[in-house]
Amino acid sequence: MIISASLTNRINNVISVELDLMKQKLTDLDFEDDYINDLAKEVTSTSKHGKLLRSMLTILVGKFHGEVDEKDNLNLVKVAVAIELLHTASLVHDDIVDNATQRRGKKSFNYLYGNDMAVMMGDMIFAKAGMFVFDTSNVDVMNKFGSTIVDLSMGQLLEMKSRNNVKQSKQNYLYRISKKTASLFETSTWAGSALVNMNKKENETLGQFGMNLGYAFQIFDDISDFTDLNNNISKSGKNIGIDINNGILTLPVILSLENNSQSNPFYKTIKSNELINVKDLGMYLSEEGFIQQATLIGDMYVERAINNLKDLESNEIKDILLEIASSIN
Repeated sequence: MIISASLTNRINNVISVELDLMKQKLTDLDFEDDYINDLAKEVTSTSKHGKLLRSMLTILVGKFHGEVDEKDNLNLVKVAVAIELLHTASLVHDDIVDNATQRRGKKSFNYLYGNDMAVMMGDMIFAKAGMFVFDTSNVDVMNKFGSTIVDLSMGQLLEMKSRNNVKQSKQNYLYRISKKTASLFETSTWAGSALVNMNKKENETLGQFGMNLGYAFQIFDDISDFTDLNNNISKSGKNIGIDINNGILTLPVILSLENNSQSNPFYKTIKSNELINVKDLGMYLSEEGFIQQATLIGDMYVERAINNLKDLESNEIKDILLEIASSIN
């Protein structure tokens, strides 16, 4: 996903103060020990190179009906920080599982400090995220945040379980990413509305918008693994080809396996137990139409996200959310 300069400016015009405060809190985490603080900065500094999309969604949704009081505004920032920390911690753990060496264009924490240190750092960041949410005293948001941590863990476990499973279906994949990715997008938008006491219908609608946005985000991110091959780092800043060579089959590959063609480069390499040539596989997926099929599914979720907003009042925030959805692909 690429957020244009014009969209970035529109977002900053509405929530620049809150974004600046959120970034400050991310870089000023205090664990009461200079060594641990330095390690935490090593992890959270990568947020500067991330999109902060989920956190921005929380603040934007909270401002949907205009300015809010000081307490609600601070709570929106706290949960935005928690969302980014939760996302960051999950990436630290993902990199351990995937044996990744790159994240957001930098050397990954596990590569620099080893898996043992990375496990503990991920756990600490998870816990710190929870502290920011608890500080809002909003029980509903606390419960939602806790269930989201469970969802993220389930998604990772399901991904590990499905490795190299050539029999998995599109439905298996969609369920997995609903947990691993879409759940945090849903929580981001849901929490923004819950913190400012929007009505139940708006709360559910904005949560569903986040869920559909999350589906689309993951599908297009997986497609980019086969279409963004100009260098060794993907748009998300991770190693190109790491998913497929770790046995993680994403939507374009799963669609191609349903075709059951022995000319599929994936079959040839998995039988010989060699590393998969991602460029060859990407070319095959594109030429045979599987990238296009996956793109159409991603577009469907973008359209669903856009439709989620159609009955909400028209204002600047709604326009921004619609533009974000349209930028996903």
